[in-house]
Amino acid sequence: MVVLAASVCTHSGKPIVSRQFRELTKDRVTALLANFPTLLAESEQSQHTAVEDEFVRYMYQPLEEFYVVLITNKHSNILQDIDTLHLFTQSITSILRNVDEKEIYENCFELLSAFDEIVCLGYKENLTSSQIVTFLEMDSHEERIQEIIERNKEIEAAEASKKKAAELQFKEMMKKSNQLGFEQPSRSQYTDYSQFEAPRTQAPSYQQYNEESVQSPLASYREAKRSGGMQLGKKQSGFSDAQPLLINTPPQNTQRQTQQLHQSSQPQSPQTAKTHLPQIENNGILFTLNEKYSAQITRDGTISSAEVKGDLQIRINDASLAHARVGLSLVKTNEVSTQYKTHPNVDKQLFNSSSIIGLKDPSKPFPSNDQNLGVLRWRSVLKSSDSSDASNLLPIVLTTWVNNNNDGTVGLTFEYEVNAAKQVDEANIVIPIVNATLESAENDNASLAFTDDGINISLKNLLNEPSGSFEVLCKGVDDEESLFPMEVSFDSLKKLDSTDGLQVEIKDVVNSVDGETVLPFDVYIHPSSESFYIV
Repeated sequence: MVVLAASVCTHSGKPIVSRQFRELTKDRVTALLANFPTLLAESEQSQHTAVEDEFVRYMYQPLEEFYVVLITNKHSNILQDIDTLHLFTQSITSILRNVDEKEIYENCFELLSAFDEIVCLGYKENLTSSQIVTFLEMDSHEERIQEIIERNKEIEAAEASKKKAAELQFKEMMKKSNQLGFEQPSRSQYTDYSQFEAPRTQAPSYQQYNEESVQSPLASYREAKRSGGMQLGKKQSGFSDAQPLLINTPPQNTQRQTQQLHQSSQPQSPQTAKTHLPQIENNGILFTLNEKYSAQITRDGTISSAEVKGDLQIRINDASLAHARVGLSLVKTNEVSTQYKTHPNVDKQLFNSSSIIGLKDPSKPFPSNDQNLGVLRWRSVLKSSDSSDASNLLPIVLTTWVNNNNDGTVGLTFEYEVNAAKQVDEANIVIPIVNATLESAENDNASLAFTDDGINISLKNLLNEPSGSFEVLCKGVDDEESLFPMEVSFDSLKKLDSTDGLQVEIKDVVNSVDGETVLPFDVYIHPSSESFYIV
């Protein structure tokens, strides 16, 4: 069958909306539709839904005060044309609330889009009416995830503004109290400040930590973490082992101060306390492999997208070792696409031909000021989620089993597998809820903590237990979709005895002058998460 054009016209043949699927001019289609009422009046067999002239065939169906008309060639299969005509009519009625001229003009673009979905280049696509409606809605899973993230940000901003307002009100009350002669507040006056305290529960909640501090150290840590991992050679930012800044409480309220100090000294999850990387001792030549991971893992454990951004840094503190040439082994597979970029002072041709890092002038040394110098960058992207290399590219892969108990609770069972070569020993999973309990099925390396972002599941000792499972019972959940996306985070630093299994392997380091003397070196790996989600 060949459909030349599809139109909605009046009983007099005036086109309201029309779509040509073959090379027909507007005047030609207008002339054909103007001839349609004449052929319709001459036809005595009114039970038929087709009329012909010497050139084309008209397939039509009445639609209130209009006709839905398909213009086909005379050799087209009339039975298939009838099915196509019915599909056009169903699509039109599903888009329009009322079939009138004004409604058709207001929805003309949706109608034309539906026409293009039904017929392509004159031939009908194998689609149903429900599929066409789905295509027109253009529903996107990524868009839903982005909407959830934006909604969470709006909620956090609203909570922060409320806490700031409470803080300003409390400061104003303290200022007025000081202006009255620094009167020592009585015990009854403390009840006036109770509105600034979070409700006491058996388990410390994240509201307690934020509402009793002038500036939330957790908020500054979370912003610093989202800005992109920790870097070597730079001073640690955010709060450290010092106690959080407390509200300027009255001098006699020693009991409340003691409670606040006790809360601030409690062990905190990795999401509520910044990880301090140890100072690396340099014995001469020190290499650091930094890798930042971004991934989206579906609930069934499929890696829908994965990206690794890495760089190799060299640090030398001995001038006698500065004449170095580094031999690398680059792991190449058909399933992972990797792009490499060397430092401008590195011999690019030598690297491309032999995978060797050396200066353009071999007689010149590397800087020996004991500062990190980036010599190589790379970016790896997974080509296909069905690849067997998908799990080898990431340091940890999780599978999520969701069980809706129909009583306001949802059970989550997590299974994890760790790639030992990446040296990630600790990881965290943040579930955007406020109430849950944890049960470890195989080991006790999982723990639960309450944070501003939700419930934080901390996994430890992953290198000794590279696989396992644990269960989380989420309470007060109406829809399991509210539990996603879950953020996975990790940030560690480990010394390597061997670089086997990594994207970039360091084979040897020799003197660049004689090309024979082997130089000693140490290698550290620094894997961290950048945008790692379970969706």
